[in-house]
Amino acid sequence: MATGRNDHWPQDLVTSILLRLPVKSILRFKCVSKTWRSLVENSSFVSLHLSFSKKVNNCLLVFHFDEEAGRTVVRLFDDQTLVSYQDLYPPIPRDFQYPPICVYDGLVCICEVLSSRISLWNPATRQFRLLPESIPLNSDHPTHEIGFGLDSFSNDYKVIFMQSYVDLDTGERCRHHAVYRMSTDSWRVLKAEDVDFFEDLKPYNNTSNACVNGVYYWLAYKEWEYTKVLAFHFSNEVFQLIDWPPVTDMHGMLLPLPDGRISLWISCSDTTNRSNDIWVLNEERQYWTKLLTIGPLVDIERMFGFWNKNDSKVFVESVTGQLLLYDRDTHEYRDIGIKTRWSLNFLEVYTYEESLLAVSRGEIE
Repeated sequence: MATGRNDHWPQDLVTSILLRLPVKSILRFKCVSKTWRSLVENSSFVSLHLSFSKKVNNCLLVFHFDEEAGRTVVRLFDDQTLVSYQDLYPPIPRDFQYPPICVYDGLVCICEVLSSRISLWNPATRQFRLLPESIPLNSDHPTHEIGFGLDSFSNDYKVIFMQSYVDLDTGERCRHHAVYRMSTDSWRVLKAEDVDFFEDLKPYNNTSNACVNGVYYWLAYKEWEYTKVLAFHFSNEVFQLIDWPPVTDMHGMLLPLPDGRISLWISCSDTTNRSNDIWVLNEERQYWTKLLTIGPLVDIERMFGFWNKNDSKVFVESVTGQLLLYDRDTHEYRDIGIKTRWSLNFLEVYTYEESLLAVSRGEIE
């Protein structure tokens, strides 16, 4: 145990040093003294550390199904070089291969496929929280979508849960929408009149970060073609429908840009080439503006967005299921070392920053 002399260090100096350390090291320093422990657990320090981490630490989380392990694996790349990594195993049963996932502020929100149970997980601190159930009784054959993000007005993290299910009493397919507030550990069920305006649309879970400035976005389709973008505002807990850009192609992905805007990557392809037109939503969320086109690229199946806070490098998946980093300046590809069993198998790519945000409710040993 360290001596009490550490308590006489200027707090500004201690704070400045700790802010630059990875979460694993900071947690060790909690044992130095009561003063240091109090500092590390202080909400202001947690917020400062998260802000610093977002500015200087570029990490990557890749969710994929590992055939040898027989389960979903999360590969965490520790820095911008994408060389050092560790494989993590989220707190879900081994047989859940394709769960809906959201990543925001260093926290991972996971919805189990069959049970519809939702958990929050902090990979850096190894804490997790199993949320209270929010599923109707006497229900079967559920499908669900989730969104996770921060309500900056109340400084509260929230989960939006949308479920379609069969009522076993009536045999009818029904819908259930609820908002979870982390501060109260409770759900609020939304009224039918708040969600009826998009009843004929089916939201689709994202495969990358899709919460930007307190709003979560999904692609929404009708008759297997995307026709709208559905947005949920965490501050006032209301939905919004956004029109599709003025194009005929109806397949795309919602991805964040390095400058903090949401973008829609609309895919165009022929038999061997793939290109993406990138459209950016304006601040009022009223219209889209075309930013640029990437491609056409040969033998590429899909794109997962930019890397390293600029638009020169793009994550892509090859037609053989390999995750690659494409350099738009040199036109070279770099193999990241992850390969799915076949193209379009379970593969999700998220930018990530370490966080000290407390999740509690348990710790993974």
